[in-house]
Amino acid sequence: MKIYADENIERSIIEGLRRRRIEVISARELGYIGKSDEFHIKKAFDIKAVVLTHDVDFLIMASRPEVSHYGIIFSHSKNVSIGQCIRGVELIANILTDREMENHIEFL
Repeated sequence: MKIYADENIERSIIEGLRRRRIEVISARELGYIGKSDEFHIKKAFDIKAVVLTHDVDFLIMASRPEVSHYGIIFSHSKNVSIGQCIRGVELIANILTDREMENHIEFL
């Protein structure tokens, strides 16, 4: 499973996932700071990646029938620690298939 970390995902989460051999593409590292949520969900779709986000707007966008995506993992930054986020994403990546994540949302 490929993960597209939106610009709000902390570097420590990205590094922790990479240490666990999870492929992570970082919007921040690609220079996509300030881009719209629509841009990010489309970019993730184009590269067939699951979006990792703290942003509630992705949940609203993903609920629209005209929006297709390869999955969203939502982690509320105030309720989920960095370690919990890393372990939760790792668990999802190890248990769910790419097909199971299509147009699906997982909450941490």
